[in-house]
Formats: sequence, structure tokens, C-alpha cells
Amino acid sequence: MNQPQPTGAQLRDAGVADVLAADQAVHRGYRDEIESVLEELIASGAEFTADDLQARLTDDTRLRAAPSLISAVIAVAARQGRIRQTGWGTSTRPTRHHGVLRRWRGPDMPGQVPDAP
Repeated sequence: MNQPQPTGAQLRDAGVADVLAADQAVHRGYRDEIESVLEELIASGAEFTADDLQARLTDDTRLRAAPSLISAVIAVAARQGRIRQTGWGTSTRPTRHHGVLRRWRGPDMPGQVPDAP
């Protein structure tokens, strides 16, 4: 018998879970700092992007954490309703080549727009 295929959302959630679990290895632990900086950004009430979060990290975390760990932490916060998308921007990091970024803000802030599909 054919087993049902996972949905895109299920695959996305599994990928996020895998990235977060990988940071729990003995030689890692960068997630705590990333989450702490995210909480500071949320508490500030200002809009922010992943680039803003990354810029506030220590050099050790910025250089050694898995590249997808920041986006995984942000994805979890968004799903939990701790942050909401407020718009779009472009990255200022040279390695991102002006790639598109979501702008975020803590909940219940004016100027919020629904998440894009």
C-alpha cells in the first residue's frame, strides 16, 4: 500500500526541528544566544530582520552556528505568535547579495501585515 506523502508544511516543520536538534550536540549551544537576542529585539518594539539579529550576536556564534539556525529560531517564534511579519526588506550582508528578508516585530504592534503565503 502507498503511504500518504508528507505535506510541504510537515516537511518544513521537520526541517526546522532537525536544525534546532542539531544545535543541542555537545559542541554547539548557539541557540540560547540567538533566542536571547531575539527576545531583546521583540522587547524593543522595533522592526527587525534576520540580519539585525545576526549583527547583535557574538563573533563566535555568528561564525560557528549553523547558517539555518537563525531562520529556524525565527520560524518557531513566528509560529508561536511571538513575532509577526510587518513587511519585506533586502539584506545588507554581502554574502546575501541583497536577498529578500522578512521584517518582523513583536505581537500587537501597529503596521502589521499578514504573513505571505
